Amino acid sequence: MPQSRVYRSYFSSATSTQMVLAYLFHGNDCEMDTALAIAKPAANNPSLFSTLRRAGYRTEFLGVSMQPGKKMLPLLAETLPPVWSTNDFDALLQKFDEATDADRFAIYVWNLVTHVEHAMALGPYAQGLDDLIGGACAVADHALGGMLDLLERKSLLGETTVVIFGDHGDDYWTHGFKNGLLHGVEPHTQIVHCPLMIRDASLPSGNDHGLASTIDLAATCFDLLGVIPELPFAGSGQSLASAPRRQFAFSQNFTANQPDAVKMDIRKAFSVHDGSHTLMVSSRGLEMFNHRLDPGNHCNLLHFFDLDRDGGLTFRDVHGAHQHFSMAVGAMLERDDTVRRDFKRLCAALRDWLAGKQDYIAARAPPVVNPLDPACFDRINRHGQEAFFAGARDVRRGRGRSIRRSLGRLLRYLFRRSDHVRA
Repeated sequence: MPQSRVYRSYFSSATSTQMVLAYLFHGNDCEMDTALAIAKPAANNPSLFSTLRRAGYRTEFLGVSMQPGKKMLPLLAETLPPVWSTNDFDALLQKFDEATDADRFAIYVWNLVTHVEHAMALGPYAQGLDDLIGGACAVADHALGGMLDLLERKSLLGETTVVIFGDHGDDYWTHGFKNGLLHGVEPHTQIVHCPLMIRDASLPSGNDHGLASTIDLAATCFDLLGVIPELPFAGSGQSLASAPRRQFAFSQNFTANQPDAVKMDIRKAFSVHDGSHTLMVSSRGLEMFNHRLDPGNHCNLLHFFDLDRDGGLTFRDVHGAHQHFSMAVGAMLERDDTVRRDFKRLCAALRDWLAGKQDYIAARAPPVVNPLDPACFDRINRHGQEAFFAGARDVRRGRGRSIRRSLGRLLRYLFRRSDHVRA
């Protein structure tokens, strides 16, 4: 990390590996959108590897898996070089050593050990789930160190571009059990806010807080390697090394044409991110989170607002709230325009991006179409709001009931007083 450009605001374009890899290698996020589930990429752009192969690079895809005999990524067969897989890290380093003997090489190393199912290979050595996942990360880090050491011993590290990224994170059921899935669920921040660092002689090291997306990585690799890019698709990403930085990054869990998985409590969802906020839309409506203060996305900020006729936000007070909220947080939400301003910006960007996906699907006319209803942008997802507020009542319900109780007490008092006067 001290030798790399570390992108602190990198958001993965999807919540599942195959979708992320398709978006990475083809440089756009529409590759599977016409399908009803994970499918063969559309190849809107030529693959990163096919372009590099034509430019004279030896291309390799190396995998470390608990099940090396299982066919890996068959849907991406035309996107990737033939996948070589092993469960032996010594064999991986030997294969990596051979591949780096070429004059020019482009190697993708896919380490599945950090995936919870493959991490179970370390189960006999772990004490608890956190130790298992931590051990898998340590093993991956050790393997990466071995490859970097090998490049350094061969005097190749200084002239090699190294890109290290996470395709997605995991959610240990903090947003519901989801039939046991850890990812592939709705694109909350903790699943799509992933590591990205690039080590290249032309890039200054240090932290970079500009927004970055998976679809930018192919263009960035071409730029750093001096290869003329082949990215004709209109929605392609831009180089992180030279192009103006994006204002928004987008993520999704399902294809744009995929229906909700209601039985698994998973909704097709799309999210947009800026430097502070994440806005998500699904068939349940809109949710908004401050991902800097709430990286787990547990507080839907829209619970504190209503949508007005113009699609803006109107603050709704919380009756009887503790002064922590009423004097500080609530006052800021009511008085400061940041949330309302970012909501409008993010909502407009998300609408436009999703409309582009719907146009993409319509132009290819698949036999079954499952668009997200645009009316979803006209309502707030109130799912879980009652449990969120628990005993608290919002101003309309709380004050209404308080007024009714006060009137009742007043009327009873008046009746008692009238009886007393008559007596």
